[in-house]
Amino acid sequence: MSDESLHLLKKGSRVFARQLGKADINGSITWVGPNRYGGGFRYGIRGDDGSQYWVDEDDVTPEIDPADIDPNAIKKGSRVRVTGGKHAGLEGDVYTAAAAGRFGVRDDNEDTYWVDEENLENA
Repeated sequence: MSDESLHLLKKGSRVFARQLGKADINGSITWVGPNRYGGGFRYGIRGDDGSQYWVDEDDVTPEIDPADIDPNAIKKGSRVRVTGGKHAGLEGDVYTAAAAGRFGVRDDNEDTYWVDEENLENA
């Protein structure tokens, strides 16, 4: 059995939850407990719509405050310019992002390149 005190999300935390085939949920945690159907935790979430949901921990993340999102952050779909490295001067669109701070960039000729984040800027 998992120890609730070791888990990041607590009762009252604002969260976002994704359920396959159903609408996404924003709400507050009302219950945290062991998952009787597998490992880890399950959460009781009171959705902003007033309904109660039961969700596995893998489908729950802390809610992000829109004020905390940098509008200039490079993300999938961003138009970028490469500022350093062997592809300096190239412009294209980010088609994927890797966890290691590398981005896949596709230029206007549909050629693709991997570029480190420090070598990119918004175009």
